[in-house]
Amino acid sequence: MKKILAFAALAIAMASCNTSYEKTETGLAYKIIKDGKGEKLKHGQIIKINGMVKISPKDSTLFTTYGSMPVYLKIDTTQKKSHDFNEVLKFASVGDSLVTVAQVDTLVKLGLAQYNDVLKKGQQMTTTLRILKVIANEQEQVADQQKEMESFKQREIAQLEAYLKKNNIKAERTENGVFVEIKEKGQGATATAGNEISVNYTGSLVENGKKFDSNVDTTFGHTDPIKFVLGQGRVIRGWEEGLQKFAKGGKGTLYIPSLLAYGPPGQAPEIPPYAALKFEVEVLDINTNPAPQQQDPNQMSMEDLQRLMQQQQQQQQQQQGQRGN
Repeated sequence: MKKILAFAALAIAMASCNTSYEKTETGLAYKIIKDGKGEKLKHGQIIKINGMVKISPKDSTLFTTYGSMPVYLKIDTTQKKSHDFNEVLKFASVGDSLVTVAQVDTLVKLGLAQYNDVLKKGQQMTTTLRILKVIANEQEQVADQQKEMESFKQREIAQLEAYLKKNNIKAERTENGVFVEIKEKGQGATATAGNEISVNYTGSLVENGKKFDSNVDTTFGHTDPIKFVLGQGRVIRGWEEGLQKFAKGGKGTLYIPSLLAYGPPGQAPEIPPYAALKFEVEVLDINTNPAPQQQDPNQMSMEDLQRLMQQQQQQQQQQQGQRGN
């Protein structure tokens, strides 16, 4: 699926080669690849888009929705000097694709960005995006996001299943899509909501196996077992579900889709957005009668994810001028 979407983005970029660039007042170079349908976009409309931002000279990807989920933006035609695609959305229609080339030097000159480790003097940022749909209102946006999230969830589960099959890993699947490889079940009753459990763990990215945290590996600087009460939202949902497959002394591996981990935001810099995670775990102890604990908002429900996605999109809109995308 990721390859198909990447090819779609490449096709947009290749199609753009047949269209000459125009320039806005700020010098933003842009192309609109028309599909010949639909009315031009209007101020205040909510649009659903797929997009990608790359920066020269190495053509490094700063942001992409391909392989994850589309984003939703509110059109603001009053932005005349943002030096990004907001300057030209009013010329586009649903189904059109845009390519814009912003100059980092211009963004700095306009006070919209500062030079840093990512944005350097003389660089260009190329944004390609496709306008998928106009959303009538926020209620319709929420409904559309729910459909996209369910579709993405099923894709993630299928990708994890393919990964496990390829690596000949036998794992049980929980109701919501966590895969649990049980190496030792443990002794006694399995953990359940309301139990306090003590866990050793090592976390890594499924995509490349890179470790991002551990209380077993001393290089991460903390070796105490983690203790928490199941069902109180103190850990990601993937842990809440997967650890209930083990009793005291149990050992195994959890394979967790991103929507049951850190979702769209990720946890920079170690965990990128939409990252599926792998945890080697050992349940050291289970306390069936723990003292009450305060809830931690770290657990991701579908409602939490929708809220975080909306916040992330609002932040992206606020930062578009500053980052040039």
